[in-house]
Amino acid sequence: MKLKYLLIVGYIISVLITIAAVFLAVNKMVIAQSSGFLIILITLCASFLGIMVNLILMRPTIKSLERLRKQARDISKNNFNTMDEMVAPSEFKELSQDFNAMSAKLKETFKSLKDSENEKDEIIAQLSHDIKTPITSIKATVEGILDGIIAPEEISDYLGTIDRQTDRLNNLVEELSYLSLNQVNKVETEQETIFLDQLLIETMSEFQLTLEREKRKVAIDVTPTGAKIISDRDKLSRIVYNLINNAFKYSEEGTPLKVSAKVENKEVIISVTDRGQGISNEELQNIFKRLYRVEGSRNMNTGGHGLGLYIAQELAHQLNGKIRVKSEYGVGSTFSLVLKTNN
Repeated sequence: MKLKYLLIVGYIISVLITIAAVFLAVNKMVIAQSSGFLIILITLCASFLGIMVNLILMRPTIKSLERLRKQARDISKNNFNTMDEMVAPSEFKELSQDFNAMSAKLKETFKSLKDSENEKDEIIAQLSHDIKTPITSIKATVEGILDGIIAPEEISDYLGTIDRQTDRLNNLVEELSYLSLNQVNKVETEQETIFLDQLLIETMSEFQLTLEREKRKVAIDVTPTGAKIISDRDKLSRIVYNLINNAFKYSEEGTPLKVSAKVENKEVIISVTDRGQGISNEELQNIFKRLYRVEGSRNMNTGGHGLGLYIAQELAHQLNGKIRVKSEYGVGSTFSLVLKTNN
């Protein structure tokens, strides 16, 4: 039974008890019968008037209870909207505030869970992207050897490329093994001395077949000669690989590329410049977002998930660095990895 009906029944029982008590009292008094009936009638009217007044006073309370009941029902359906603050009674006002706080907290919790689920899906896509890269390189090299495109005297060099890509693939599998939802991007960084000219040449060699097929020229420049940095080789090579791969994807065949590294002002700057179509100013601020692809300025046949630049930027942050970009629409783009040196 609803509260308002319980209140009405309670009031009626109270009135009946009051009338019975008055009736017994009147019978014990030496009062004219007409006067006794008048007293009972007045008592009856007063009781019903009291019922009406109480119901009017209780109306806000009953409405507040209905609103709380509705919000509880909405919360059970994962609808976490807050309700307007109640004015009376004060206890219900405080209760509504508690309900709103609980609803807001639940909304935040469910959003966090949803974001975590999306994060997990994107991590899987990111790792798939990274794992696919060495597999593609190994496959292309093996096909080149089997098809006779690679000269016998060059096979040993290409086998070295396969060896490095296999190491990269192994590292990615190990990273995936230790990866959990609470350990995203927290893989420890292994520091070692890296000669920049060696890093660029090794990374560029992985694109040798693509260079020959697309008839491209690549200029590699390191200043000063013998420049080096203490950093994580695997993460650094992954960043450079992604930047170079990005340049290949989004510039026409036959156009040149420039890969350079220089040390100045206690910074190491590794840059990859292409002569592609470039990126408009409106889209530059979005290119490092997950799954974002500048379809208007890029080849629709490039494939991928729009994760390459995002991955590169995330890895750069893990190395306490960042990636800067300069691009002129219709001219080309330069992506630069900037890292602090330990000197």
